[in-house]
Amino acid sequence: MSQRLAMALCVVLIAACGVVHGVRSDRWQRSEALEAALAKVDLVPLNVADWVGQIKDSDAASFEKAGAQAYWTRVYTNPRTQQSVLVILMCGRAGRMAVHTPEICYRGAGYDRFDIPTVVRLIDADGRDRGELYTARFTKSSGTPSDLRLYWGWNDGTGWQAPRSPRWSFRGRPFLYKLYVSEELGLGSTTAKDGAAELLRELTPIMAAVLQAGAS
Repeated sequence: MSQRLAMALCVVLIAACGVVHGVRSDRWQRSEALEAALAKVDLVPLNVADWVGQIKDSDAASFEKAGAQAYWTRVYTNPRTQQSVLVILMCGRAGRMAVHTPEICYRGAGYDRFDIPTVVRLIDADGRDRGELYTARFTKSSGTPSDLRLYWGWNDGTGWQAPRSPRWSFRGRPFLYKLYVSEELGLGSTTAKDGAAELLRELTPIMAAVLQAGAS
């Protein structure tokens, strides 16, 4: 085989692999399931039960880097208890959404994971099981010290999940939602004030009605 022919075949093989990867990753074709999922993100109500939501500015570059194509950042406050909880919801292709974990995302903001993540069941205000999330404490010692209780997980349209390997568990899915819920702790405290857990009890059934509507 001549060198010119061999080079030509290599170029064809590389191009073919690129096309296959693009098709498998949904890079070039329009996915109706993905578009429908993206449209649902903004449908989650701003106010939930006793909690009043406030839209916060989002760093578009950071969300784009994470692969989020639809997203929002909100602070939910309970006027009665004065508890405030930060909630981030994003959606994009499963391959991108499943990659980054809080250890990566929050490290950029100066936080380190303090303890081993545990899995908690999501039981809503009506006693229904809404899936599960990871939870762990994150601390920041540089600059302004801070302690956070963070909850996170993924949803492929069938409910919130906390798999050991998200990339493997959600392989082949056309889209994936990712949720972060965090609450400031008192410095040195080891438990949350239950504001995040209380909000999740009210928020998860509403999110299920919106994000999982029409899911097969």
